[in-house]
Amino acid sequence: RMLKGSPDVYLSGPIRKYITDKGGRFHLRWGCREILYDKAANGETYVKGLAMSKATDKKVVQADAYVAACDVPGIKRLLPSSWREMKFFNNIYALVGVPVVTVQLRYNGWVTELQDLERSRQSRRALGFDNLLYTPDADFSCFADLALTSPEDYYREGQGSLLQCVLTPGDPYMPLQNDEIIRRVAKQVLALFPSSQGLEVIWSSVVKIGQSLYRERPGKDPFRPDQKTPVKNFFLAGSYTKQDYIDSMEGATLSGRQASAYICNAGEELVALRKQLAAFESQEQMEAPTTTTDELSLV
Repeated sequence: RMLKGSPDVYLSGPIRKYITDKGGRFHLRWGCREILYDKAANGETYVKGLAMSKATDKKVVQADAYVAACDVPGIKRLLPSSWREMKFFNNIYALVGVPVVTVQLRYNGWVTELQDLERSRQSRRALGFDNLLYTPDADFSCFADLALTSPEDYYREGQGSLLQCVLTPGDPYMPLQNDEIIRRVAKQVLALFPSSQGLEVIWSSVVKIGQSLYRERPGKDPFRPDQKTPVKNFFLAGSYTKQDYIDSMEGATLSGRQASAYICNAGEELVALRKQLAAFESQEQMEAPTTTTDELSLV
């Protein structure tokens, strides 16, 4: 089943509230500019903080465990270049992001209603397939009638289906004007549902993303990384990582669950690393020369 409405209200919103109620914090609108890292005495790499910025403000966020939940282009930008010396991280650069085009079409009737064509022309009651749908016979790999699957936010009294069609890979559509994209997608919708002949598109939207999902090609699967990395306190999440579902929101969710399991299993190691780093910092402070000054310091 799909969410009955906006993810902000029915998914990410409740998750955010759960975290903040337990004392968690969100650093919203702060961009991660750099992963700060060092090497322990045994030669192992560890993350010691994230350099964050927002406009002219800067800060370093420190934690016991760090999770990079990114898409393919994002993780490539985030990883320190020197980490490519590790095969685990270098493999990620063999993956390529693929363009995605999302098209929404609002009709004046119910496109996926096949049983009663007369009723499909009325807009008083939602009719049709209440599910996420897949097809090999169109340029959009998956689609759904959001007015049916997520009625809280997308059903409109007096209107019909709101089809959301995801075109991936969207390479052929990226250079096209929105009107041409809408025309092509509407034509393919009609080919899938001939019973929708005569229904009109009364509103439409096109969103293009230059790189989003990873391009699935033969031989690329071995390059997808696990959520656990060679850096003891650094973990990955994202649908491009190894998980058993397709590259999608569902796949991203599954990768997050796997990452959390790895973090829980690494609890003792993470505590040991924290104590080791605390002892190291304490030693550095003891060895640092002390000076006195009558000047005020501003931070």
